Amino acid sequence: MSGVPDSYQVMPLEFEAAGQTGEERAQRLQTVLEAPGFPSSCVMLIDLIRRRADVAVFDFTTQGVAIRYQIDGLWHPMATMDLANGEMMLVVVKHLAGMNYEERQARQNGSFRLLYDGVKYKFRIVSQGVQAGERIGVYVDFKRPPLETVDDLGMRGSMKAELSAMVEADKGLLLTAAMPGEGYTTVWRGVLNACDRFTRDFYVLEEKSRVEPEVINVTGITYDEKAGQNAFSDMRALLLREPQVVAFAEIPNGKLLNAIVELAENENLMTFSRLHGKNAVDALLRLLAMKPDLPKVAEQLSGILSMRVLRKLCPSCRLGFAPDERLLASLGIPPGRIKQLYKAFVYVPGQLDPKGKEIPPCPKCMGTGYFGRIGLFELLKTTKPIRKTIASGKLAELPKVIAESGHISMREEAILLVAQGTTSLDEVQRVLNK
Repeated sequence: MSGVPDSYQVMPLEFEAAGQTGEERAQRLQTVLEAPGFPSSCVMLIDLIRRRADVAVFDFTTQGVAIRYQIDGLWHPMATMDLANGEMMLVVVKHLAGMNYEERQARQNGSFRLLYDGVKYKFRIVSQGVQAGERIGVYVDFKRPPLETVDDLGMRGSMKAELSAMVEADKGLLLTAAMPGEGYTTVWRGVLNACDRFTRDFYVLEEKSRVEPEVINVTGITYDEKAGQNAFSDMRALLLREPQVVAFAEIPNGKLLNAIVELAENENLMTFSRLHGKNAVDALLRLLAMKPDLPKVAEQLSGILSMRVLRKLCPSCRLGFAPDERLLASLGIPPGRIKQLYKAFVYVPGQLDPKGKEIPPCPKCMGTGYFGRIGLFELLKTTKPIRKTIASGKLAELPKVIAESGHISMREEAILLVAQGTTSLDEVQRVLNK
């Protein structure tokens, strides 16, 4: 449309609709600005930004629109929207994203951008017909700094020093462990970034359909499972390059695990890999359940770094309380060591202060009580007693042997974060009990 700009200022929002040309984008914006659902769409988008919701899901049914936001990795149910307003908002969002708003069954994807309070955000929209009606996913790109290093993830200094010594070893096998969706890729990248990749030649082996973002100074090599290949198919060619470190993105079975530990031993290499696990002991037992050559694994396994993710208490509204001695004893904290712990203040509509005034939600966390996340780390070092127990095959004794070795468990690491006021006991229990 002649004379209409590609973006249109609506304080405090500036939209950039989908489209191949400036004219197409301008036409979409003009149509949206005149739509009855435009004001409620603006309110919804601002709400997503202010609440820091990475994802919002809108389920359209004949009874209304059920809404939930994912904030700091946790889903929060929101107030149900009436169907009429929801339908008008849906038309606006789909049209902005370049989607067909009349199509309610086939899967569609689209995106648009908006500028709010000086920051540009990209919104990706996914729609799909479901049995009850239609589901809309709204994904917000906040352009947060990437969590690339163990410092970014919040690892404490003394553990970082222990990890550094392990990753710089000349040979062995070091594993990372996490659950899917809880840092499985993040902790892996954190360990790779903790290594000195400028004085040693690093290679990572990945299946071609599961290649992950590049880590600087780590050379990626792919293999094709559909063609019958595995991580060792071209190992002879790789060894001609004289690598010092070889990382395996996954361990599918005990046979490959045996090949990895033999590679570490015979070629004097440091090797890395990863697997699923709720904590280091769980990961170790899962590894040994693959039925590898136990004495060889015991000899080469340097350790396991496991991670879970905790929400951090909002520093603006967290509530301090004096813990009683029984609580401190249950946490393993000596009496008198900690004078104050903290818990979340979760906003409840209608809650009154001592003067009878309604308490508003915290403007920083918008009433969730938490703001941001931190890695909860556990580093298991394979001591001589642990190696001996693995090699003997007495795996049922491993948890006891590990506990007696002076190992600091994930629960103990979590209590340290509670004592520091970083997170709450409720959050620790939520994460570790699932």
